[in-house]
Amino acid sequence: MLVEQSTLGRIVVPEVLPGGRALFYTTLDFRGRVDAPVARQIADVIRDRFGVEATLATCTQVHGVTVQRASPSPDWQECDSCDALWTAEARVALGIKVADCLPVTLIEGDVIANIHSGWRGTVRGVTAATLDAAPIDPAKAFAYLGPSIRVCCFEVGEEVAAQFDEQFVDRSYAKPHVDIPAFTVHILRTRRFAAERIFDSGLCTRCEGSIFHSFRRDGKGGSNLTVVAQ
Repeated sequence: MLVEQSTLGRIVVPEVLPGGRALFYTTLDFRGRVDAPVARQIADVIRDRFGVEATLATCTQVHGVTVQRASPSPDWQECDSCDALWTAEARVALGIKVADCLPVTLIEGDVIANIHSGWRGTVRGVTAATLDAAPIDPAKAFAYLGPSIRVCCFEVGEEVAAQFDEQFVDRSYAKPHVDIPAFTVHILRTRRFAAERIFDSGLCTRCEGSIFHSFRRDGKGGSNLTVVAQ
């Protein structure tokens, strides 16, 4: 992952991306609150850094499994309650807000998708629901797992741990820790994603010294944005 400076402050960019796509993660430098002027600023970064002209679409996230399709628009649009967006059209950017939850980005052919996967959405199958909704061929697709709280820091109660297969629960700590990225990789591999096309940032938002917002660490604050565009 590459840490770069932008007008949004530091952003983190995957080293490998299909041509004609933009993908980046904002950091503590950006509060993660989107309005029309901020959406235009994000569009400027997409254009200047990646050479892609696109207008931002975001959604009101509710920790569910609803997936919506985003269409081109001259202005920023906030979709109604959902936790995943996809599009098969050019000039569209999809933004997901996270402050410990896992952002999952899918790219295949002319389709992109962005997923907000907290533990509730993960248990309920938001990534699988997105694959069911969007015309993505998993055998040809790329998946990117962005900065999120990792198993090292994601302590949960037994009532949460019980909702996951034990292979994704680390009981070497005083209380159980859940591995959301590993669970998500398992789902992707089950759906025929090639291992070499799954890129996990490995970055923990909660760890001390992290450059990302973390609700678990700070108890308040902004959100990190994951933005994908084409």
